[in-house]
Amino acid sequence: MALRMALAGCGGMGLRHVHGMAETANTFGSLELVAVCDIHHAAAAHVAREARELFGREPVVYTDFREMLDDAAGIDTLDIVTDTRMHHEFAVGALDAGIHVFVEKPMGLTIKACMLMAEAADRSGNMLAIAENYRRDPMNRLARALMDGGAIGTPHFMVDMGLGGGDDLMHDTGWRAHRHRAGSVILERGVHNSDLVYYFMGDVETVYAVTDVFQPVRLRGLRPDGMRRFYDHRVEDEFVGMDTVVTDAEDTAFAVLRFASGASGQFSMSIASRGHSIDTSTVHGSEGVIALPPSRTGIGPKVMLPGRERAIEGADLLDMAPDWEMDDITARLWPGPRRIASYDMEFPQIDRKTIAVELQDFLQAVESGGTPEVGPEMGMKALALSYAILESGMLGAPVTIADLLDGSVSAYQAESNAAVGL
Repeated sequence: MALRMALAGCGGMGLRHVHGMAETANTFGSLELVAVCDIHHAAAAHVAREARELFGREPVVYTDFREMLDDAAGIDTLDIVTDTRMHHEFAVGALDAGIHVFVEKPMGLTIKACMLMAEAADRSGNMLAIAENYRRDPMNRLARALMDGGAIGTPHFMVDMGLGGGDDLMHDTGWRAHRHRAGSVILERGVHNSDLVYYFMGDVETVYAVTDVFQPVRLRGLRPDGMRRFYDHRVEDEFVGMDTVVTDAEDTAFAVLRFASGASGQFSMSIASRGHSIDTSTVHGSEGVIALPPSRTGIGPKVMLPGRERAIEGADLLDMAPDWEMDDITARLWPGPRRIASYDMEFPQIDRKTIAVELQDFLQAVESGGTPEVGPEMGMKALALSYAILESGMLGAPVTIADLLDGSVSAYQAESNAAVGL
């Protein structure tokens, strides 16, 4: 049965989600897009027209979320793809109205906002799932299978390093420059990394970090050409016509992690490394090292073992994970055999397929009454790790994830909580 879905947020990521919805509908027949909502009618109408091309039927356009909820008798599920500050308000409203909710990462603007969302899900008995598409990449699934199968022995430490830079804003999106709307790149982009840290290494206990803002002025209009078709229709409210945006959010963080398993980690992220980039993620174990795949590229992992001159990669990896294959949802979306060590696709196709995997996981959980892979608990843990880095950087002292989750450490989030009335 096709569940009737509404979309809140018709910016660039909202449009990308519509393409993921079409992939889901065409493959599984599990959803029908019936409504789209954005405060800017032009953006909502653009997404609705594109949905008509993809679905053969144009969804109803709303500019008022509450009005859309008033018509909610015909809506089963809601996909929230607004800027982060609105996630909790829309999610709580929809859950209390009897609608199941799928929300783009980060789960909420702050831990307090996430708690309200989780409480609404518990109170209403409706489903709440968080979009985390990096872990859905078949190459990350293969890497996890290799680790679970003992390819590198017992994991001792992880190094995750993403250092790059330039003058641009992420997706040329003005609101991402402001802490009270996005929480910083360490949150907005880094929550992907945080989720993968948990996916590969398990629970984090303690974080000690240093953070900074090295490049406070960012230029507008430098969006990569490859993403223009998804983002050029947006209306950037107060940022319209601005050539620069001054950011108050950290652009650099270096953190040391301690895991519940006893393993350690090093997490580095910066968008202020001008002229040179480093992008690497490795797990070092008692028997070897695995180079984790760059997500959504089709490039597979590599395993390096002592005494071997060359890394083990490609089809040879499959011998090290003899039982691994893509799950049923992913296998229907990825062409070819269920056991692969790499794949060749353009980014827009990868993007819509990984979105489709997470959407279908959510929709199946709604239909069966099961549990989505990334629910409120995991969504909050990933957010807590990103905020633990920022909170530790502000305090100049270690913090625990438990302190983040129970609210006893929240100084960095105070401005954001105040901005949204929490």
